[in-house]
Amino acid sequence: MIIDFKMKAPIPSWEPLFDAGKTSVLELFPYLKNEQPTKAVTFADVIQEMDGRDIGYGVILGRDNVPGSSNEELYQFLQSPEAERFRGFIGLENMTINEAVETIHRYGATGAFSGVTVNPAKILPLTNIDDPTLDPIFEACLAYDLPFCITMSLLISLLSDKPDYDYIHPKRLIPIAKKYPDLKLIVSHAAWPFVDEMIAVAIHFPNIFLVPDFYSGFPNAKAYFDAANSGLEDQVIFGSCYPNVNYDYALGFYQEYLTDSEIADKVFYANAAKLLGISE
Repeated sequence: MIIDFKMKAPIPSWEPLFDAGKTSVLELFPYLKNEQPTKAVTFADVIQEMDGRDIGYGVILGRDNVPGSSNEELYQFLQSPEAERFRGFIGLENMTINEAVETIHRYGATGAFSGVTVNPAKILPLTNIDDPTLDPIFEACLAYDLPFCITMSLLISLLSDKPDYDYIHPKRLIPIAKKYPDLKLIVSHAAWPFVDEMIAVAIHFPNIFLVPDFYSGFPNAKAYFDAANSGLEDQVIFGSCYPNVNYDYALGFYQEYLTDSEIADKVFYANAAKLLGISE
């Protein structure tokens, strides 16, 4: 069985967000120009695609508190029978630090969510992730034993109000990982293109986990899998970024490079299951 640690589904009110995601990334990168968007439209279509690839669970990373991508809409979905195979992370985009902390407390107290997520370019005002003023966010995560997923890549910087990829450098995670060793830090996009730097930081901090997602086929990305095959197998996790890329692309490089079945099981399932509290 596979756990997809980063995906979206057309849950109620999120249908336009899902539809827009099918082409938004494919149009940005020449490395994806030959990839076809998923043909899935409905929630049932997504479930069928997951079933066809032995994906038992999907993690939906929240966005913000804005209708059409809100934490409340995700919360309502997580309470429904359709959410049995899904986990949700509280999103903190376009919030001040105080608003983010309040949001974590509001939804963390429900017990419905499995983590917290943020795009660092969307913190208001734009703040380096290792700035001590953000500590209340990490402390709120720990209060509810929620992992913290941060999306880090050059794309994130370029889409910010003040493009400067220094603030998505893996070195920014070192003070956080040292100060909060019990906080599980999941790095979506795995800080590409800082591949070697991200691997080096993860080697020194076992509370850091890497999700290369659609960057798995980009230049130098094979190093993430080389790391998993040579000692970092407990800290690399499969995530697709679906529907930004289709499942065949998302799974392909992981399956090609992870040839040891025990290591593959950790990356595709066990590491994520441990973070999410899933036992089967």
